[in-house]
Amino acid sequence: MLPDPVRRWAEAHAPRPIVDATPVLGGITGTKWILQLGEGDPLVLRWADPAEWGDVGREHVRREALAAGLLTGTGLPVPRLIAADVDGLISGAPADLLSWRPGQTRYDPLGPAALTALADLAVAVHGQPVPVERRPPAFSFRGPAEPQVPDWVRWPALWRRAIEIRRVGPTATPSGLLHRDFHFGNILWQGDAISGLIDWAEVSWGPPDLDVAHACSDFAMVHSATDAETFRAEYVRRGGRLDPDPDAAAFWVVSDILGFLPDPAHILPAVTAARPDLTADSIRRGLEDLLALTLQSW
Repeated sequence: MLPDPVRRWAEAHAPRPIVDATPVLGGITGTKWILQLGEGDPLVLRWADPAEWGDVGREHVRREALAAGLLTGTGLPVPRLIAADVDGLISGAPADLLSWRPGQTRYDPLGPAALTALADLAVAVHGQPVPVERRPPAFSFRGPAEPQVPDWVRWPALWRRAIEIRRVGPTATPSGLLHRDFHFGNILWQGDAISGLIDWAEVSWGPPDLDVAHACSDFAMVHSATDAETFRAEYVRRGGRLDPDPDAAAFWVVSDILGFLPDPAHILPAVTAARPDLTADSIRRGLEDLLALTLQSW
């Protein structure tokens, strides 16, 4: 149940009375709520319980509010910020209140029109001009600081090579605005048109390669490594700029893949309702196939 202080805070900023509050299920953090109003579209609340999320929750709220401010008026299909209580002084914990975006997530194979729409969205995000003084924090790597070869892999030597590539450190790839969690679960569709890019809690400044790599990991785990390669090519075809150096390109993809360790199957609860055919083994195989393709071709 949503605690009374944050509900009262949200009601003070909502245009109409809140009649119901429903947690958003299927994600990793479990900090989002849909607030149904007496009439009209619902609102979306992020409330980060300090007992569970502490400073991380506060940073998620701060970055999401920052992203909403940066993207106001850009024409991108992103939520509008209604209110934010970053320190939780009124709501009892860090919170922000956002407009709702229509649409549904998709985990089915994307046809040419949808693939182009997804590539165009990524290109538009990465091309947004951001004044130096308003840039979000620099990206950080995901996953363990010292990754180890998991016991579920088919090709341990490939993973040892990936870990060594990551250990060398990042290249001097040009940076821009990143969503930093650019995957199927954060993209809303109406048919083949994208109606929402949501969950900006990790907005960052860094190489566009990282957002593209994260989408490619999702394609590989949910569909195939070939589909990941197709998306990457479409991104470039639609005007996206990735590091042209093959070693640098491989570094960013490898870094994202290693961010899923020790086991990418942790995404299974978020996708199983839409894709009951997926298993822990299929997700692992897809990610490992992408690693093999990356180190062989990119």
